[in-house]
Order: sequence, then C-alpha cells, then structure tokens
Amino acid sequence: MSVPAHHTHVTDTLQPPTFLDDLWETEVVPALPGELALQAQALGAFQRTRAVPNPTLLLRALLAYVLCVQSFRGLGAWAILLGLADLSDTAWRKRLRKANAWLLWLLGDLLAAPPPPLPLVLPQPRRVLLVDATRLKQRGGSGDDWRVHVAYDLTAGRLAQVTVTDRHGGEHIDHFVLAPGDIIVADAGYGYRRTVLTAQQAQADVVMRITPATCPLVSPSGAPLDVLRWVRKAGAPVRVWSGVCRWQGQTAAVRLVAAKLSAQAARAARWRVRRNAEHHGRTARPETLELAGWLFVLTTLDGALWSETAVLTLYRARWQVELVFKRLKQVLHAHTLRATTQASAEPMVRLLLLAWLLQEEEAAAVRAAVTQASSAGSGVLSSWLLTTVSMALVRQQVGGQWGRARLQACLPRLVRYLCASPRRRVHQETAVRAWLAKQFAAPRMPMAMAA
Repeated sequence: MSVPAHHTHVTDTLQPPTFLDDLWETEVVPALPGELALQAQALGAFQRTRAVPNPTLLLRALLAYVLCVQSFRGLGAWAILLGLADLSDTAWRKRLRKANAWLLWLLGDLLAAPPPPLPLVLPQPRRVLLVDATRLKQRGGSGDDWRVHVAYDLTAGRLAQVTVTDRHGGEHIDHFVLAPGDIIVADAGYGYRRTVLTAQQAQADVVMRITPATCPLVSPSGAPLDVLRWVRKAGAPVRVWSGVCRWQGQTAAVRLVAAKLSAQAARAARWRVRRNAEHHGRTARPETLELAGWLFVLTTLDGALWSETAVLTLYRARWQVELVFKRLKQVLHAHTLRATTQASAEPMVRLLLLAWLLQEEEAAAVRAAVTQASSAGSGVLSSWLLTTVSMALVRQQVGGQWGRARLQACLPRLVRYLCASPRRRVHQETAVRAWLAKQFAAPRMPMAMAA
C-alpha cells in the first residue's frame, strides 16, 4: 500500500485557537498542578498528541463526561463542537479507563494543597475532621457498589482526604492519615477502641459516638464499666464518666459523655433498634432498648478545655459532613453512576470528586467575599445555593459553548454521533415515520368513487 510523502492535514478537525481561549484556559488551568502533564505521561493517561492536543484538554473532556453530557457518544459530539478532538465513543471510553491512576494522583495533589484562609479564629491551630462514608450505586448493581470515605475539614470548610473503595471497604480510621493535633469527629460506625488507640498513636483526639456493647471501658482501677447501671442512677440528663480504654495492650484515658434523648428521639432510636434486630432475625433485648434512649459520646479531649457541653456540640456538628454528601449527590447527580464495570466506575467517582474540589475553590472565594461584606448587613450565606451556583460555574468552565454556525460547520463529522447505530430490532419512531410517508404519498380515491 502506498504511503503519502506528506503529512496528513488534520487542522480541519480542530477548532481555531480562539475558541479554546475561554474560561477553562484562563480560570481553571492556572490552578492545576504544574506536574500535570508529566504525571499524565508517567501514569499512562496521555501517551501521544495524535488525537487530544495536551493533558489539560484530556482532563477537560473527562470532566465534561461527568458534568455536561450523558454518554460517550455525547462526549464525542461535544469534543467535535468544541474543536478539542475527533474520537469515537469507544476511544473515549478507553481514555477514561487509562486515566484512572492519573486521576488518583491529581485528586491527592489537590487535596494536599493548603486551604484558602477563612475568617475563623481558633484558640490553637487544630483541624476538626468529620469522618464518614457514603454509598454510590452503579447501573445494574446492588445499591452499595462503591463507598467514598471522606474526612471533611470543618475549620477550613473543604474536603481534606478522600478514599474510594468497593462495598467491601468498611468504615474504619485506617482510611485516613492523621496529623498531631487533629480532632476526629465520627459516628458509631467508627466507635471502637481501635479508633481511640490509632488516634492516640498519631497524637490526635477523638469525639465519637459509641455503642456500649461494642466499646467496653474500664475504670482506672481496672473494673469494667456497667453503663446500664450508671445511667439508671438518678442524676442530670447529661453526665460524665472518666476511665480507660484498652486495646491490644495499649491504654488511653477517655471520658464518656452520656446525654438523655428527648422522648420523641428515644422512640425513634428504639424503633431503629427493633427494625435492625428483626432484619437480622433477632429480638431486641430490653437492656438494649433502654440504652437506646441515651447518646453516648467518647472523647479524649482535655476536660479542662472541653466541657461535656462542648463535646456534645462538637459531635452534633458531625451532621455537616452528611450535608456535604447530600449536596454532592444532588448537585452532581451522583446517586447512580453511568458505569457497569469497576474499570469505568472508579475513574468516574474520582472525576466527580475532582469536580467537587473545583467547586469548593469557587465557593471559598465567594464565601470570603461575602464574609468581608457581612458588616454591611448581609444575611446568613446559604451553603446549598452557594454550591449550586459554584457548580454551575464549573460546568460552564468545562463545557464551553458554541453557536449555530459552529454546529452547522461540524455536521459532517457529527453524523456518526447523531444517527443511531444499526439495530437488530426495528426503531419504532423511524418505522412509523416511514409508514406515514407512504400513507400520505399513496393516491387517494374520491369519496364518491369509493362509495
């Protein structure tokens, strides 16, 4: 086969540079890590410039897949209209899978960046990390296919650490890297002695809800704590007990704060205990139902600086990470992933988290500006609306825009995306339109002749 002696002309498949000089190039690219291109080549995400000009545009295309389009065919059409690349839907799917390791590096690099300064004054420089996990499902899955383990920095108002696992990755403190002085706030899913001693080794403190049966405590003399007997004694609705937590030969001084729930909250808690027991084919014990009327929070914070009221207030602030999960799933439409394999689902989760980090940077700038103007009479800033507006901006930065002239000019290359693939079964809309065309084109007999 003959080989041309000249280079093939591919400039007609790309848009003029003026179309690419938009919000992505001016507002997003400068904030990306300087080693982005080198890591893309080293980790196998970007090997050559034959189809996509550079790694930053590859990242833009992958973000567009989770933010702006609904399929790989839609991504192919988007890339042509924007002048980025002319690739098939299968080629884009392969690019997504090959970028998995690169996206993991990029996510870690952005999370490690120092947070923007906030007007929040603390008596000492300590991070308050709200740790929890949320579930993501994929099409055709079980509903618990992926778990995103998050450490949310309450003082900075941003994600500090993120780990993605499958459904076998349980909730435990080993998913996170703790620093000296950190205050870990967690729910009962982390409420074990192991969490306390792991945090102590990292010179961090914990504020976490526990279940007395799964987190046994002892007094300084070594006597086990009978929690049920303790709460049955007459006393204040909020009480404190000081003792020791032991695990694998290690000990830690702890305080147990018990707060009696309201009648309504206690009924709801007992109902959840009964339902969980029935789900596992058991009957809830009366002692368990009695303890369900109390909130037990274990902490290693210094009692001279953190009273029992302060400990409970800090624990109840854990709800903020739940709100982050709600905003993330609703604003990013991440309840169900458009993937059926691990090779596609894992990079999609990481892309969603990258989009969320970009949104956090925009939201932080708005929050700082509003805080400076709060002395002029500004009201309370809505985190939900701020997230929605910031994510809309990120979608514009990633998605770009084009006009009617550009669409008409790209139609020859868009045909393969706009027209459906050949099907084995009949496409009803096409078949009905063809039938109607024949019906209307058939000659009609006059009514009198037909009679």
